[in-house]
Amino acid sequence: MQEWNKLIGNPELARIVADITSDGHIQLKEWRGLTSFYSKDLEAINQSKNRFKYLFGIDGRTYIDNSYNRKRYKLFFISRPLAEFLVLAGVPKGNKTNKPFYIPRWILNGNKKIKSAYLQGIFTAEGSIFSTRQKDNDVRWRIGIEFYKWTKYNKEGKQFLNQIKNLLIQFRIKSSPVRYGRTNLRKDGTKSIAVKLDIEKSSFSNFYKYISFDDPKKNAILQQVLSEQI
Repeated sequence: MQEWNKLIGNPELARIVADITSDGHIQLKEWRGLTSFYSKDLEAINQSKNRFKYLFGIDGRTYIDNSYNRKRYKLFFISRPLAEFLVLAGVPKGNKTNKPFYIPRWILNGNKKIKSAYLQGIFTAEGSIFSTRQKDNDVRWRIGIEFYKWTKYNKEGKQFLNQIKNLLIQFRIKSSPVRYGRTNLRKDGTKSIAVKLDIEKSSFSNFYKYISFDDPKKNAILQQVLSEQI
């Protein structure tokens, strides 16, 4: 782990922190340390696997999971030292919906490459690009992002999204005020609430230039909107 400490400040690490914060999971229990990802997209799984191999020299194991009546893939990195280092780097462990977390300070205080890598990971995993039709029949395009939080931590969820908003401002990307969305009743009787923000089309050009999606489908739509083909 000591050898990995020098990675703090590396854009590749910022991207991995964002990936796990969005779509990954870290479990630390007794002697065991597990970092995992689940996705329907095998290419996304392979990209994560390659990032870990490049940065940490650790191979992950990919499995097919059919437990949800649909095919998806799971990627496991079984290494307690790795999981401990990632938590040290600012990745929340355990159930992220049930606990507050924030952008790690080394990313907030980092250079533009570090911030860009983090934002790209967050928006690739949790962001969407979509259109709605207005009353005057005009089409309104937006890039949206949302996280679900246990209602006990709704304020902390809003603070996290405001950190995202402030990073976007540094790239001249304007976004909506952070707001709450729908609530979900969970199996244990508690409720989770969506915390979200949107980016309007007027900032799409800067988003594409400085952040972009690391997802071919989302990026293709963004390029089409910018070229006014749709």
